[in-house]
Amino acid sequence: MTDPAEAVGYTLAANLRAARQARGWRLDELAGRSGVSRNMLQQIETCRTNPSIATLARISATLGIPIGRLVEPPEELGHVARGDDAPTRPGGRESVFRLLINDTTAPFTELWEARLAAHDEVSADAHPTGTRELLHVHEGTVTVEVGGATFTVGPGDALRMRGDRPHVYRNARAEPVRLTMTVVYAGVPDPRYREAGAAASRGTVAW
Repeated sequence: MTDPAEAVGYTLAANLRAARQARGWRLDELAGRSGVSRNMLQQIETCRTNPSIATLARISATLGIPIGRLVEPPEELGHVARGDDAPTRPGGRESVFRLLINDTTAPFTELWEARLAAHDEVSADAHPTGTRELLHVHEGTVTVEVGGATFTVGPGDALRMRGDRPHVYRNARAEPVRLTMTVVYAGVPDPRYREAGAAASRGTVAW
């Protein structure tokens, strides 16, 4: 198993080097600006030492980026969207749709989690032309209406559908439905849904 401290050290080394080079700074220049010795900076970038919080604070302030950014994997490699921060879209009475995460690079994709309350339904306007939706039901049975067609999707079932038509998710039964959806856009993403992390600041997303 990889040592967590070692993994953070490698991430810090890569992020510090990338941030410094992006500004066109040599080690000597970053040392002069931050007050951290060139030798220390070199050891950090070659993953030969674990700097103190005070040292990291001086480096991050000089670079103008939060300390957290220095020790987290670069966004182009991956990004964790915390479940507690997921923006939600209330639907019907007690139904809730949560935007778990989305990809801000083409093809733009969103991952949703939904709970559809008993005897409830949620209507959605059409997404941009060419949008597709993939839906997987974990519990309960949902009826989906799209473009005049009706599909019944039970536990363990999955549905591929057009997302660029007005559609309705309906639960006609006494037990709730729990499902996940992946929305894939053919061109530009739906402007109603901002990047998941940004939308979380409001706690809700438009529908």
